[in-house]
Amino acid sequence: MYRSALRSRILNTLLAASMLGALAAPGAALAQKSAGESDYRPVTSYRVEARSVYRVNLNLCSSPVIIDVRGDGDTDVDFTIYDENGRQVYQDLDLDDITTANLTPNVRNGRCVVYLMELNNLGDVWNQVQVTVGNSTANGDAPSVGSYRVEANSEYWVDLTLCHRRARIEAHGDGDTDVDFTIYDRNNNIVHQDLALNDRTDATFNTGSRDGTCYPFRLKLNNLGNVWNQVTVSIYDLD
Repeated sequence: MYRSALRSRILNTLLAASMLGALAAPGAALAQKSAGESDYRPVTSYRVEARSVYRVNLNLCSSPVIIDVRGDGDTDVDFTIYDENGRQVYQDLDLDDITTANLTPNVRNGRCVVYLMELNNLGDVWNQVQVTVGNSTANGDAPSVGSYRVEANSEYWVDLTLCHRRARIEAHGDGDTDVDFTIYDRNNNIVHQDLALNDRTDATFNTGSRDGTCYPFRLKLNNLGNVWNQVTVSIYDLD
């Protein structure tokens, strides 16, 4: 009970801070709307109330494209995606709140299309759901964002696909524990490491990419605390 209340206060504080940050970062918009409303830039976080459906518009301007969705782990969330003609093109009805959809929208000559995604929270409490549009790289002027639950005294690995010459990786936890961060390149060399006594890091480095060639990197999140930590990772293409 204590942790639930503490977590709720921390999330509310983080949401308020994120909304202020969004004013200074064009395109990084935090959605806090009632069910039935929708956004055209789903790049951050959506609160889906208990036993309700939240609808998000996906503005898709490239094909193929990956839609990565991750909840906070508290409830089961089902996902359904419809194309611009209202036809169902994807559905995930398993017993968790994570999904990854590979879509091929009819995008030609710079034309964008709008798909509709339904987030159906089947649980008795609300779920904070992160939606990322893109292949783990920046989509337009907005960062790629993912949220990961790192269990107590454990490691969590995040695969990064970086396609521009330089990248900036920002990560921040929920404040409950100390988290260490290490980024490895495709040859398993360390390109960034942060062992400070907090759960935040900010790394800028050269990826080795040229002419749009994409390279795989891996981010290790090492939670040193005795409770789980919800870590949000943002990825920016710099040039």
